[in-house]
Amino acid sequence: MKLTKTAVALAVASIAAAPMMASATTTLSGLVQVKIQGNDDDGDAGDPNIAAGDVLFGITSEHTMNNGLTGYGSMRADFNSLSNEGAAQADSVYVGVKGGFGDIRFGEIPLAIEYGQKANDIYDLGPEINGGLSYTGTFGPASILLNYSPALNQDTIGAGAKFDLGGFSFGVGAEDRDEKANVAAGVSFGFAGASIAAHFGSLEQDVGDDVEVVAVKAGYGIGNLSLSATFQQRAQGDIEEDTVRFDIVYDLGGDTEISSRINSTSGDRFDEDAGAVVDADGSDWRIQLTKFF
Repeated sequence: MKLTKTAVALAVASIAAAPMMASATTTLSGLVQVKIQGNDDDGDAGDPNIAAGDVLFGITSEHTMNNGLTGYGSMRADFNSLSNEGAAQADSVYVGVKGGFGDIRFGEIPLAIEYGQKANDIYDLGPEINGGLSYTGTFGPASILLNYSPALNQDTIGAGAKFDLGGFSFGVGAEDRDEKANVAAGVSFGFAGASIAAHFGSLEQDVGDDVEVVAVKAGYGIGNLSLSATFQQRAQGDIEEDTVRFDIVYDLGGDTEISSRINSTSGDRFDEDAGAVVDADGSDWRIQLTKFF
């Protein structure tokens, strides 16, 4: 049975109209991305193909409690498939309480190290934590984040701080994850549609040298069009991998956008599965249509 937008709106409105939920705000949201993509691999592996990008549906809710604080929660289903063979996965599942003291969250939590990751996410400095506790506090232009997780393979304690003033932002973050120390620091500046950002990250490894990441991103937006270029170098001892990324995004209106991306990589990387250094040279591209709802 299909639910029309009107039916969903009436259902949400009827809940919101109930006396016990008079101060609640409930939001349904999601997006669907479909893309054509390819790469420079030889043979069929590099031929263009059509695939799903992010396919998400979620709900968030906030409610003023009896003590004047705000309770909130979130849950999301990630499908990311063009067929019904891929089972939906739960994501962005958390509950929290916020007020003048700050924001306390349980479940999937923000990462302290990401306070220092300012120039895109070609290499993810901080894989998400699904079972943790975090505190975020804002004091004028400064913010702090403390997080903790006892979860298996996510045993983490971290702290981050950032400072935002006008178009300028500076952030640092550090964490101990599974007895490995990770740190990051970054800065960004935006003015009249233009932006530039840079960050450095160091991630301790179980075996071998630390992974060090340096990234710089420049962007410009005018009207419905935005352009960006990102350079990243990922080094592990003498092993270096350089990536250049170009992004173009055009807002078509009606909560719809079309975008393109090109990645070009050179150098070497350590393949943990193979236990050896492999050639990282290659390129890939995509053209993607996104509908938000």
